[in-house]
Amino acid sequence: MSEQSFQEIPGSLINLIYSSPFVWILILAGSSGCSGEPGVEELLELMAQNPPHTLSAEDQQIEIQSIESAGDQRWNLKFVCQETPVEDWLMQQDPDGIVSQDSTEAADFEAALHKLTELRSPEKSEWELLQREIQSFRLPQIFQIVCRKGVSVKWQANAIVDQTGATPSLTISEIRLSEGIPLADLIEKSALPKGAAVADGSPSDPIRQYAALHQRFITGVSAAASDMELRLAAERQALAGLLQNGIPLQGKLIPSQSESQDAVLLVEKRETDDVISAVAINVEDVLSRVVFSGKLQLPVVAESGAHARRQIHDGWQLTLKNEDFRLSKLSQKIRKDLVLFYDTTRQTFRLSDLRNATPLQLSQQYDFAEVLTSAQLEEAISAGMLYRGRESITGKPDRSVNLSLTEYDLETGLLRIVLEDSRTPFTFAVFEGKLMKNPPHHLGIAIQMAQVTTHSQPGSQRPKSGLFSRDSGNRLLLIPTAQGLRGRFAQAELTFEKISSQAKVLPAEVRWQQTLVPGSVWKGVTKWREEAAQRATLRVAESREGGKYLRITLERDDDPVQQVVYEGSILSEDAQSEGYGLVMQQFGTASVYEHEYFGVFFSRWQSEDQKVFRISPDGKTLYGLSTEGEVMLLERDSAEVKSNRQTTSESLQAWKQALTEGKVWEGTIRSVKEQQTAELKMIVKGYELEGEKVTLEFVPKVNRKARAVFEGSLDTSDKAINGYGLVLKKTLKFDGPGNVFGKWETQLQFRLDATGKRMIGRTNDHGDTEYLDLHLVEMK
Repeated sequence: MSEQSFQEIPGSLINLIYSSPFVWILILAGSSGCSGEPGVEELLELMAQNPPHTLSAEDQQIEIQSIESAGDQRWNLKFVCQETPVEDWLMQQDPDGIVSQDSTEAADFEAALHKLTELRSPEKSEWELLQREIQSFRLPQIFQIVCRKGVSVKWQANAIVDQTGATPSLTISEIRLSEGIPLADLIEKSALPKGAAVADGSPSDPIRQYAALHQRFITGVSAAASDMELRLAAERQALAGLLQNGIPLQGKLIPSQSESQDAVLLVEKRETDDVISAVAINVEDVLSRVVFSGKLQLPVVAESGAHARRQIHDGWQLTLKNEDFRLSKLSQKIRKDLVLFYDTTRQTFRLSDLRNATPLQLSQQYDFAEVLTSAQLEEAISAGMLYRGRESITGKPDRSVNLSLTEYDLETGLLRIVLEDSRTPFTFAVFEGKLMKNPPHHLGIAIQMAQVTTHSQPGSQRPKSGLFSRDSGNRLLLIPTAQGLRGRFAQAELTFEKISSQAKVLPAEVRWQQTLVPGSVWKGVTKWREEAAQRATLRVAESREGGKYLRITLERDDDPVQQVVYEGSILSEDAQSEGYGLVMQQFGTASVYEHEYFGVFFSRWQSEDQKVFRISPDGKTLYGLSTEGEVMLLERDSAEVKSNRQTTSESLQAWKQALTEGKVWEGTIRSVKEQQTAELKMIVKGYELEGEKVTLEFVPKVNRKARAVFEGSLDTSDKAINGYGLVLKKTLKFDGPGNVFGKWETQLQFRLDATGKRMIGRTNDHGDTEYLDLHLVEMK
């Protein structure tokens, strides 16, 4: 059958009976029926009564494309209808389908979402809000315009015309636009549901709005990432400059439970990359410090442990961990880790305790000399250094103090110092401790020491405070500086400057070895309370086993009969040897009563009281102290002949030479009571059995008929050999004056001097003590 031409649908000749969304059944009214295949007019007639859809349209025209008999007056038709919408026809869309149509934009958006997870504050804040806005964005029912008002459209349909009944009927199904869109899926714009929107590209188009949010997010995150990189680079550069140049910062330190403290912060880079040491110093107290270790780092965004630090600053940081809470009162208050960062917005460094942040400014007034780096510390401290300084205590006059660094172990950092009152060297103290060179402690109070021993000037009141007080509860705190040392002990503030000198202080062990050389002589004075000083000489007779056994002699320069022997040893503990390290006990008795019977250097009675000696840090002065407070001050006599040794073996040989039978000695005898002096001669009559029997004959020059013979023995023990070891009793008496030539049972004691050519003798007291001073007569 040939195609029919479009014709307009006539007036209301038919009634429409709606049976389904896709099928209309039209019944012809007022007609008795027809036979033969239906034509355009009949089809128009059937459609005119009841249109096949509810959409408003005008200027409808149809064209039958095909018609086939279905038998028994039934016909299958295919036709096309062209008409013009009175208003826009819309079709509902899937929002997700529309949004996902642009694959490039979707990929860019996913990339931006990933980049957002790598952003830091503050750059990410705005875009996190936008991300949440996008996530919470809910698209309404979306409709798109399929057919526009006034623009003709075509749709096609299948139809069945049934002429078997009294009234012809028309059944239409599968009505589709030429694009294949079912006409039943369309609605008119005026029929939009409440809240629905039209995706027409206008400003109110939610799809357009959603896409604009995506694009803004993509662009914004990219720009924020660039800004963040610039900020991070500026932060790292500022912090690296702080490490490189050692710039001091000043501001408020944030303690955990008290008011903020004004402090200077110094940061030092270690050898390990980005690892740092730092110290915060109270601007009002150089010894009030906190030492930190830390690292220059950028907290990882995904690391959960970095969340707290990133909350206060999300960028490059110097972490600061308090490494010694006991260092000072200030360090005890800093309980939490601190973070130092550079604020690019304010262009200033800021210090944070992860809750609050305080600004730090470049310090223009801080003295760099108060803090030494690790390398400077190694150069500043060495064994043997000498310092001169002062001790200051509030309410008291300053005290001038000398400090000697007598020992320092470079490997362990252990050291020992001796502090002396420069006005009276009998007031001194010895301290031991350690130089902490390991970072970051070298920036804190690098030297911390305990008091080992202390002594005060005899007769003076022991100080209750300061360096020389006996206070084991306090540590000596010292800070090496470019000029010397700063420190504190109890209430005393200390300042020391280095003494430029080629001479170095030697360890006490070495100084004692150099001091206690057999044959060495020390000359000086003893002082008893308010009495005038008296000259005295100390001779080192013997030293064995590195000072475990020592013997010395003491004698008065103006009265050689006044001589005593001491035995003792050097204290084995190194620290004690820096103080009164030589402990001696007197053997025998002094010849002359001076001040007291006991507790003085020349005691008239042998007792167990000990005398102690100390060698000065420079090794030039020997200080002695008795139990009753008599003091001795001696210096080495370099003019004395060193060959005059008085060891036990050498002294025994000297005695043998002096007591060789036939030897003649001449000299004087002095009566203490009568205050008279006479000349006499002594002749050695016998020396037998290695000194166990010695016979001496005495003849006065004024009365050659008078003579006295004494027999006795030589005590060759260590204790006696250098003292009055030759003890004799009178065997031949003469009825003359005095003890030696009188009728008394006189005991006579002799000592041999260091030259071996002089003998000093004394008698026991029978109402009148007599002293003999004899010299060997050299035979030609």
